[in-house]
Amino acid sequence: MKEHIFSKALILIGFFFLTSCHFEHQESSKNKYIKLSENNKTKIVLKSLVNKKNFILWKTKKEKSFHVMKVWSGSKEQSCKNCHQGYSTKKMVGKFNKRSHWNITLKHDNLNGMSCKTCHDQKKVWTFKQGEKRIGANFSPNLCGQCHFKEKKDWILGAHGKRANGWQGERAIKSCTGCHNPHSPKFGKRHPRVAPYRPINNQERL
Repeated sequence: MKEHIFSKALILIGFFFLTSCHFEHQESSKNKYIKLSENNKTKIVLKSLVNKKNFILWKTKKEKSFHVMKVWSGSKEQSCKNCHQGYSTKKMVGKFNKRSHWNITLKHDNLNGMSCKTCHDQKKVWTFKQGEKRIGANFSPNLCGQCHFKEKKDWILGAHGKRANGWQGERAIKSCTGCHNPHSPKFGKRHPRVAPYRPINNQERL
């Protein structure tokens, strides 16, 4: 009888300690959650997109609009116009003009099915073909998406592509040509690199 009473007492004591520990952990978890939430709000403010002039706003019919980092500027376009304005590529002949793009090797698909004019407009080589339309280099996903439509869909939805402003705050990403060389898009073998420096104030943000 005494042994029975003693075991009941032990069970009650154990239950008391277990429940007290449970409530203690539950309370600390709640406080930790609140603290992490507050930190998260602070980070989102710090991660806001500051220099929006370096980005274009990408609008889609179904998904929320987001920012895409520019890869092309007016000065780059003008550098093309300096030589190509008023000339078609067929008329750009001679040793000097052939050397202008000597460092470009097209390794994008089979050369039997792809050449410079596959993407570049022949009269205005600084523009690119999207069906019958002509677009600028900052809208390269519309150009690339004509062949790489699955990758474009993943890029819009966020499964493909590199973030330009971290994962918190406004969504700002790189375009296709922001990561891939359009003339040779395949990445070679590389060694792992150290994580980039993460600035902590708005002055150092993009």
